[in-house]
Amino acid sequence: MKKPIEIELTFVRKDFEEVYFNGNQANYFKSQTTKKPFQNILISGLIFSLLLYNTITENSGHILTIVLGIFFVYNITLFLIKAYEIFKRRSKVKKYLDDVEKIKSHKLILTDTSFEIIQEHEKTIEKWTDFKSSESNDLFIYLLSEKENYLIPSKSMTEQEYIELTNIVTEKIKAEI
Repeated sequence: MKKPIEIELTFVRKDFEEVYFNGNQANYFKSQTTKKPFQNILISGLIFSLLLYNTITENSGHILTIVLGIFFVYNITLFLIKAYEIFKRRSKVKKYLDDVEKIKSHKLILTDTSFEIIQEHEKTIEKWTDFKSSESNDLFIYLLSEKENYLIPSKSMTEQEYIELTNIVTEKIKAEI
């Protein structure tokens, strides 16, 4: 690549949310981190309720009811901790997207030696040698550098531009690592 390649990026909040929250990552009940604890709450809660009802109606205390009650409370606590992690992640992503949404123009400039992002009047230049790794798939390209991490949704550009960007990133970062 001799001549710099310029790619105009279009910011669509929904495209970023699709990447950040892919696979129910933002759902409190269906995400991979909360799904199992939630299922455990339902199962242990049902069994605990039945045992508690039986204990109350027979007017006697059973050690199994106490143990299952403690297990039920443990599961609720674990679920709430995991749900809070999702809440924090959602809040960070929302704040980040709110900030990016205020920027009117986004442009990538790719040269033989550097990767540049221009957002309105702010220019960020990274040398290809600064990148540690990259990941790409149908939804996005993710670049990890020493200074900053870059997530670029595939829908932010044309399909041809995305293929070209993926090829350049793969070639440049593999050559540097």
